[in-house]
Amino acid sequence: MSGRHRALQEIPGLADLFAGQQGLARRSQLSELGVSRDHVARQVAAGRWQLLAPEVVAADNGRIDDAQLRWRAVLHATCGWLGGHSALHQLGLTGYEPERIHVLVPRDRRPAPLPDVVVHVTDRVPGPPPELREGLAVTGAARAAVDGAAWERWPRAAAVLVLSAVQQRLVSPADVLAELAGAGRVRHRAVVRDAMAEAGAGADSLAEIDVLPLLRRAGLPSPRRQVEAHGHRRDLEVTLADGSVLVIEIDGPAHDNPESRWADAARDTGVAADGKLLVRIPSFAVRRRQLEVVTRLTTIRRAAEERVAAAQPPPAR
Repeated sequence: MSGRHRALQEIPGLADLFAGQQGLARRSQLSELGVSRDHVARQVAAGRWQLLAPEVVAADNGRIDDAQLRWRAVLHATCGWLGGHSALHQLGLTGYEPERIHVLVPRDRRPAPLPDVVVHVTDRVPGPPPELREGLAVTGAARAAVDGAAWERWPRAAAVLVLSAVQQRLVSPADVLAELAGAGRVRHRAVVRDAMAEAGAGADSLAEIDVLPLLRRAGLPSPRRQVEAHGHRRDLEVTLADGSVLVIEIDGPAHDNPESRWADAARDTGVAADGKLLVRIPSFAVRRRQLEVVTRLTTIRRAAEERVAAAQPPPAR
């Protein structure tokens, strides 16, 4: 077999293999098609192919993109799955693009270290060995959420991750809790369990959970969560002493751009049309300006109580 590039057209199945794996292949896969190591070496020497790992070949010599980096990691692992943050990212999670690629492998498979790849060894294998020609091997969303949370250094980061997966509709709280129950000893187990309990009760983010103690400190009653109105969901609603309703929206950084603010204004119009009060609290204030948040909410509560007192008839003389 020559080192000429037309080999891609001459070898049955070779072009399809590269096309199905973002232009990458494992040496063993190439060998199954009759492509020898010498042939690979000639293609690499000619500058047509490149080695991305000791056993992973790319069918071009250009810069590889994020999708190819994920394929590189899984192909290098020989028998592995994208896991944790990387799996959630592959499944559609936004806002948590991992700096390194996380791969889950069975305990009897320990691939050599590879830059920017984190290998996690497990006794809980996700399933039978992945058939990569059917697509990139990825753990399920529930497993990825639990694993990703366990790999976080800080409890708060673990809670944010699983809540984000739920909020973006990748997984349900019930599925995460079921996965957690079968996972054995898992780091941040209590944090994940509590976060899923709150999510099941309607919390959509960690900031919504964090604000609840502030509402209690302000003397407000327990809020209703994720209230549907005009085709949108409002984070929290509280009925005040005078019967008026206070809508509380917790705004993360995504609300800071002009388009998001314009969309918020449209929703705020619906709140006003319903005759309800509205207060928006930035998520950073829930974490760093708690006393100010409590003070402002207390002011609203007291105003409602004063309206009730002013409406009472004067005492008889």
